[in-house]
Amino acid sequence: MREKSAVLALAEELALPEQVMGPLARAAETLPVLPLRELAAPETAEAAWKAVTASVPIWREDDGMAHLAAALGGACYTREVYRENGVPEDVFFATMGCFARFLRETWEITGKWVFDRGFWTWRQTGGRLFRLGTLEFEYLPGEGALGVHIPSDAVLSREELDRSYGWAERFFSGEGRAFCRQGPPVEMRCSSWLLAPALAEMLPEGSGIRRFAGDYRLCEVLEDDREFYRWLFKCVPALPTEDLPEDTSLQRAAKDHLAAGGKIGAASGVRVRK
Repeated sequence: MREKSAVLALAEELALPEQVMGPLARAAETLPVLPLRELAAPETAEAAWKAVTASVPIWREDDGMAHLAAALGGACYTREVYRENGVPEDVFFATMGCFARFLRETWEITGKWVFDRGFWTWRQTGGRLFRLGTLEFEYLPGEGALGVHIPSDAVLSREELDRSYGWAERFFSGEGRAFCRQGPPVEMRCSSWLLAPALAEMLPEGSGIRRFAGDYRLCEVLEDDREFYRWLFKCVPALPTEDLPEDTSLQRAAKDHLAAGGKIGAASGVRVRK
């Protein structure tokens, strides 16, 4: 892999929680030879991550630190690819900020510092997914589209949303064109619990979630999707309805809705230009 010092230096730059730095250093010391450069290319990143998990399969034994070391090793190469294509450093740091965010999210849910998102972060290291402002945009090869993702720390104001959409349009027709190997994107799509129609009845008119959902024309409603339990109630696996937290007004409204036999689920849609 990349020199241990480079991985740890990047971890410091990305402000990873100090609780993981020691375990990360120990994992980086003993990591086997892996195809980390291939983690930084759109065409090979997914297969390269499968090779990582085949070589280091049991992440639970070290709380995922070996996988985190491998992913950061790939990100070191990604940084070089960004520079070669004129992608600014601020985009690199915003995009790779997912590592610290994912670690903190899992800690909030489990009380443990565990890296369990390697199945997802090959998109960031592979130049498939970029954070541009408050939202993330994933190039979907062969579909002529960008997948829109909403980070847990996203600010869903009209100003921030429009800034992100505009930035994405400029980025993928500018410096980001090099990562669009199968042609430029022509639309934006989103699949998320935030688009679930049931939420509209639980939220005030000016809520950020309703504002975001209003940007999309729904194509499919997935009433039985259960991912909302993780993001709305911070519980994995889902708790019985009577045990769900009631810390926010949305949690209370959603809990009442579920207790009455209602469903929340998720939905997918296409962004409507306004």
